[in-house]
Amino acid sequence: MNRSTETFCYDPSSSAQENTAVQETAYECDLDEGKRLSVVVPVYNERDNIQEVVHDLERTLFLMGMGCEIILVDDGSTDGTLEVIRSLQREYSNIRIFSHGINKGKTAAMLTGFQHSEGDYIVLMDGDGQFLAVDIPKMVEKLEEGCDVVNGWGKKKEPLTKVIPSRIYNGISKRLFRLNVHQFNLGFKAFRREVLADLILKRDEHRYILPLLKEKGFKIEEVPVEYLPRQNGTSKYGIMRIPTGVMDMISLKMEMVLGERPFRVFGLASSGLFLAGMFLGLHAVYSWMSGSVSMWSFGFCGMFLLSGVNMLFLGYAVEAAKYPRR
Repeated sequence: MNRSTETFCYDPSSSAQENTAVQETAYECDLDEGKRLSVVVPVYNERDNIQEVVHDLERTLFLMGMGCEIILVDDGSTDGTLEVIRSLQREYSNIRIFSHGINKGKTAAMLTGFQHSEGDYIVLMDGDGQFLAVDIPKMVEKLEEGCDVVNGWGKKKEPLTKVIPSRIYNGISKRLFRLNVHQFNLGFKAFRREVLADLILKRDEHRYILPLLKEKGFKIEEVPVEYLPRQNGTSKYGIMRIPTGVMDMISLKMEMVLGERPFRVFGLASSGLFLAGMFLGLHAVYSWMSGSVSMWSFGFCGMFLLSGVNMLFLGYAVEAAKYPRR
């Protein structure tokens, strides 16, 4: 028997007015005891693709012979996607649907699916029809062999305008995070349930789930998967994902390196200001002794030294406020 429940999603980074307006409606179905696999599919405006994706999943999961659930998370679609997946739920009893009232991004949709999944293994799969469910069994097999995370990777024919930026992006990612994988952000992955238990992702950090899990010490392996051209609709990612992605990478790398010690960044900046101030001070003293004194040198010397002191105390205040000693 189907049942529907309503919940509200709270985002601490949003305003109170926005949080009040963002409503999630969860349409759930009763689930069998002992299921072991959850397939999480975030969707946004995929009305023309999601039906075939679900049919493909149902055929493969039935042949696997293990208890399965499919969690469809509609991220505020405006093209009728939610109505399509509701009709699919009437056809298949193992489908659970969660709907965001507004588009909150793929990361939020992923987290909604992870939080409501109940399987021992969790597969993340895009709903645009570019992946095939037939690759899920070999990903699950890797997990059963002791791997914590399985990254699916594949190639498809794309124009150079997409191939070159993608290669640059993946090249930077590999070297920055020292993770030897072919592709970081392909939307086809599998996890042990415990891997995702304490995972915290900021907006758009779904691209960096592998480096974050590597940092926690989890074992990551790859399997080749079919990666098909999109048949319907358009990609949700434009050219601006390259510069924003690079900035996100740098920010995440700094966070991972510094951990709970942001004071070190402020300390390095403070040291630079102190050195510049001391150099200017020595230059000012030398000029004064030579009889060609310049008040500008003394002024800049004082400014750099005071800025160094302020930077030092600011760094301490940030670290003490954000990570108080317990």
